Amino acid sequence: MTRLNNLVEWHADKEIWMITCSTNDSIGRAADQTIDLEKWAEEQAELAPVSLLLSANNYAASWVSLPGVKGRHVNRAIPFALEDMLIGDISDYTIIPSGSVAGRHKAYLVASDLVDRLLEVLALHHVRLVSLVPETALLVSGNIITRSNDDWLVSLPGRIEGRLPDSAIPALLESVANSPFDGVLSLSSPSRDQANLLKSTIATGYPEAFDDIEISTTSVFSEDSDVNLLQGRVLSASEENKPAAWWRGIAAFAAFFAIMSVVYLSVANHQLTQKVDQVSDASLTLYKRWFPGERTSNYEALFRRKLRGENTTESGAGFVTIMSEVAHAWGGGNAKASIEVQSIRYSERMGEFLLDVTAKEQGDLQVFKQALEARGLTAEISSATADKGVFKGRVKVGGAA
Repeated sequence: MTRLNNLVEWHADKEIWMITCSTNDSIGRAADQTIDLEKWAEEQAELAPVSLLLSANNYAASWVSLPGVKGRHVNRAIPFALEDMLIGDISDYTIIPSGSVAGRHKAYLVASDLVDRLLEVLALHHVRLVSLVPETALLVSGNIITRSNDDWLVSLPGRIEGRLPDSAIPALLESVANSPFDGVLSLSSPSRDQANLLKSTIATGYPEAFDDIEISTTSVFSEDSDVNLLQGRVLSASEENKPAAWWRGIAAFAAFFAIMSVVYLSVANHQLTQKVDQVSDASLTLYKRWFPGERTSNYEALFRRKLRGENTTESGAGFVTIMSEVAHAWGGGNAKASIEVQSIRYSERMGEFLLDVTAKEQGDLQVFKQALEARGLTAEISSATADKGVFKGRVKVGGAA
């Protein structure tokens, strides 16, 4: 198995995977060569098991607070805590919990489709990926800022972990200065002058951010990590040649009768089960049609609550009320002819809709906003961009203020 010194990164603009083969020195990793992943895979042995690092540009590390959640339920609660932070559906992401600090819990998020792309590329060249480790998961514990190519890798436990460009460092330090850290900040860089410059910047501009700042002369990376973004996608296989045990025939015979018993019971209850499934499928289909984009876990309870128009915020209107007003605003006047609704998401916690729409002209978005406000709703155009002759906009709609 290869060591964790090969970093893969997906370049969305070019739609290509690149791999950087690196070596370890006294302070971290120094890049040797960056090549096309497929070219690298062709040079590997047949069915070779490999472990790779995933660039911090291709995943996110988030810290969340879960007040009142017991320790044994944290891993189950984290996806729900992250749901409102994501643009897409929560089911589109692989979420790996990874420890806690001072009541805040860390989780790594990566698009499942991205991992599938990587596995497909390697499978085409008969390379077996057994471990995919987030790049920042190798940083040692503590407050770390280390230079990596043209960016900085940052790990401030409980606050932030990821890759930041030079332009983002002042904003990070400003945030830290507003809520200082207890402990020492370790800086490292292939260029000691660069590390000293950052140290001087922090010491003079943000003196209260950290108790102390030191320039690390040792590696700030560990050799391995227990975080694996594949988690269950890969299973090791092995084959052993052993003589058949004497009891296997009896066990097979007993298993046959057990299977026949299960089949008999299944047939006896098949008709009833079929009716239950039909009702359940019809309910789920209707729920998805009426409430597109909503999560479908425990949809029966959600369905009943939405049909009652239950209000989940003090000032917002219920789902049915807001949906009715939005439909009237869109159907009236010229909005229907000039505005196309691409998707609708409803936040039960916030009591508001998020509409993704396209308009022929930017002014049509304002007309639609005014139509919503005329119905007594609160409306806000959160974004509007021109794209291929149309304007794409995102409109937040809530109940009456």
